[in-house]
Amino acid sequence: MNRRSFSYTLNVLVIVFIGFATQLQAEILSNENHIYKKNIRTVLFHKEGFEMSVPLMSLKSGDALKLSFDDLDGDLKRYKFTIIHCEADWTTSENLHPSDYIDGFREDNIEDFAYSFNTTVHYTHYSLVFPSRDMKPKISGNYMMVVFLDDPSDVAFTWRFMISEITPLGITGNVHQASPMATHYTHQEVDFSIQLNGMRISEPVREIKVVVTQNDRWDNAIRDLKPRFVRAESFDYDYDNENCFPGGNEFRSFDIKSLLYQSERIRHIDYDTGGNEVYLLDDQCRTLKNYVTDKEINGRKLIKNEEHIQNSDIEADYAWVHFSLPFTAPLSNGQVFILGSVTDWQLNDDSRMDYYPAEKRYTKRLFLKQGYYNYLYIVKDGKTNRPDLSLIEGNHWETENEYTVWVYFHENGDLYDRLIAVQDFSSIH
Repeated sequence: MNRRSFSYTLNVLVIVFIGFATQLQAEILSNENHIYKKNIRTVLFHKEGFEMSVPLMSLKSGDALKLSFDDLDGDLKRYKFTIIHCEADWTTSENLHPSDYIDGFREDNIEDFAYSFNTTVHYTHYSLVFPSRDMKPKISGNYMMVVFLDDPSDVAFTWRFMISEITPLGITGNVHQASPMATHYTHQEVDFSIQLNGMRISEPVREIKVVVTQNDRWDNAIRDLKPRFVRAESFDYDYDNENCFPGGNEFRSFDIKSLLYQSERIRHIDYDTGGNEVYLLDDQCRTLKNYVTDKEINGRKLIKNEEHIQNSDIEADYAWVHFSLPFTAPLSNGQVFILGSVTDWQLNDDSRMDYYPAEKRYTKRLFLKQGYYNYLYIVKDGKTNRPDLSLIEGNHWETENEYTVWVYFHENGDLYDRLIAVQDFSSIH
């Protein structure tokens, strides 16, 4: 093939993929963690080697992310993936073509798979290490991982991940009891400053976008914070109200790493032709209870089977886990949901609890892989659609929470939001 023919072919491929990406985006309801197919379970995306970390890697650093999931159909399918660049608010970066942020092929295959072994529920386990040999990211920012079957419109699930740049920028700060008296005993305040360390930012109010998240949640993130003070070498974000989060309560937990014995929060375990049925002890409303410290993993999950097995990826079984929350009457002002990685932090039909008047309780049955799980109960207001932890869990300023400050930079003339600094803080340090 001569150079002219090669150039023509390449241009055609780029045009085809731009159309493909547009078609694919039309199939995605929103740029969030979402499973579109009921046969997909236990999607995990994290830094390779750190199972409970957020899917964050540094650009051109040699870092890698690991994606894994189970297909409960138990057969072998040909899953593929692509990535879509997003802005700081997770809207699609419409000014970018895929060739602007992808180095290599625009789609790739997920080739690593294994069948479940010695489990009552048969499934196929798929895994991917990203960047792959044939696809690498060119730029920093927010991204969507899109996993689909042979037809690009047949999306299985979408999952968020982030790529940061290595810059001289530094972030210092602390988490403490909220300053305003109205929220002094219920909220936590995240104060921080950004040190430039020689990096030039001409118009910080316009060019810098700051996002603060609590326990890796994006649904209650604080956005659009502007620096309170702009100094020659630092930007200060020491506010009283704008950077406060409800403290919430320590996460509830249960342990199903073994289905042979009952751990602390398990009432009993049954097995029938439908599989394993795990019944948790009744949970209690904690709104009026005093704060009690507890060791937990801030809403995350750890997939593991500890029954003398070698590989939890394919030897961990599935079980129906029954949640029960006694309530004298259904809430008139909202619906109750189970919040945490156990429900992929989604407030939808899969996480919404049902009320049974005869039993005077909310209940939910979730199909989960063996492991250790954290969760909370949250109420979504029927009028405002706002989620509220205080109605069932209570809010305490003493609660141990983890916070992350994400700094995005959109310099004049740039086509996208760059992620230039990330820093974690804890409320107990």
